[in-house]
Amino acid sequence: MFELNNITEMVVREALQDYLRQAKPPCTCDRCQADILALALNRLPPRYAVTLRGEILSTWESRALPSHARIMSELVRAAEQVAAAPSHPLPAENPG
Repeated sequence: MFELNNITEMVVREALQDYLRQAKPPCTCDRCQADILALALNRLPPRYAVTLRGEILSTWESRALPSHARIMSELVRAAEQVAAAPSHPLPAENPG
């Protein structure tokens, strides 16, 4: 069976996990991660590929992706936007 894959989304999802481990934003709940992902993906060009289920992507497909620097730039921008206005209230910090 064939699958339609947004390769940009796959790469950005992986980059988001790396970013979250390093940057430690105020909230990393599933909703905030989804918001960051959506904002970043809306600023990046989609790259679709049809593959057989489980097939590895070709070199040609990976060359069509935005650069790693651009992906990280959009992730940082999206994470800052979500941190400034999260979709839910953040828990109060303990003052002591």
